[in-house]
Amino acid sequence: MLVLFAIAAIRLMPSHGAQPLRHDHTREWDYVKTPHHEATALERRLGDISSFVAGRSVQVRCEDFSIGTPVEPGGVVQFNGAIPAEYARIRPDVCSSIVHFIRAPDAVSLEFAQTLTVLAHESYHLHGIRNEAVTQCYAMQAVPRVAHALGAPAAQARLLAALEYGFAYPKMPPAYRSAHCRPNGPLDQHPGGGWPD
Repeated sequence: MLVLFAIAAIRLMPSHGAQPLRHDHTREWDYVKTPHHEATALERRLGDISSFVAGRSVQVRCEDFSIGTPVEPGGVVQFNGAIPAEYARIRPDVCSSIVHFIRAPDAVSLEFAQTLTVLAHESYHLHGIRNEAVTQCYAMQAVPRVAHALGAPAAQARLLAALEYGFAYPKMPPAYRSAHCRPNGPLDQHPGGGWPD
């Protein structure tokens, strides 16, 4: 009886030996590349605008993200090599600023210019561009289209882009700036036209 009791006690004790590894599917590309909750009305609208800029069908989610950095805290797009995810994550306060802009689309401020540039920037990442300087240059040039899509009159939309280029862009980290980002420069998407436009 004593032997049976000892065997039962040993079997019930927790094992400290090798345990099977748990498979974390949240780190796999098939999981990371797509959003995991339904889009809100705002997110659907931002997704439509982002799709227009990206040149393909993509989505946007307003959510916190843990891999954001102080350099680019506004949004993030995951990549698998050269392949971008199907959606961008935009920080909630940036999304809130977009909501304020939608309510007053004729307002012009550096905050709104930077907010719209974040959306355009992540949209170009969704297009497949990884280089931050190229992405930022293209994003500034897309601000008029993004602002207009959100209800801004054409003149205000262009002014927002000019604010971003004139005041925010020179203060960005070196990785986000390029000598080629200038009127009629190699990164000018519409040489001979307005800048940035």
